[in-house]
Amino acid sequence: MGKKRNGQLEVTSGSVEETQAIGEQLGLALWPGDVVALRGELGSGKTTLVQGIARGLGRDPETIKSPTFVLMREYPPGPPAAIAGAGGDVPLIHVDGYRLEGPPAVSWLDVDLMFSPHKITLIEWADRFAGLLPDDVLTIQLTHVSTNRRRLTLHSTGPRSQAIVAALHPSTVHADSGH
Repeated sequence: MGKKRNGQLEVTSGSVEETQAIGEQLGLALWPGDVVALRGELGSGKTTLVQGIARGLGRDPETIKSPTFVLMREYPPGPPAAIAGAGGDVPLIHVDGYRLEGPPAVSWLDVDLMFSPHKITLIEWADRFAGLLPDDVLTIQLTHVSTNRRRLTLHSTGPRSQAIVAALHPSTVHADSGH
């Protein structure tokens, strides 16, 4: 299902449920301080992937809404959900840069809050944050393949993000198996 090479993993999803399942596996691999930069056109599945990541972190994915109009949402630690994940005890920052005009507009956001070593940060439209992202970030490019199919390309930029990709063995990221 997935192709892996040197800190990069490519996975194809055929549905919303499969994209969320990939996100769930990713969420299980995230630790406090991790930053995930999501890139892709409108409708490519960025928020859907974030909902799956939230489930992997022990949160109810139904509570995750795109922060397009508020730019950033912080989900505080809460009681663990039925799924065990490291993130139930860790605040989750969800940022949406769609309405921002690039790094100058981003600079007024609280970067220290966004990139806290005690929180997990997920950034949609991360290309708007050029030059502001940490050196070690997991970048995920979501691309339309067809009406329902998406290609997710995960790319690491440092040792921690490389460890996240390494934890996602292609054999464990089976979007079409429903996990």
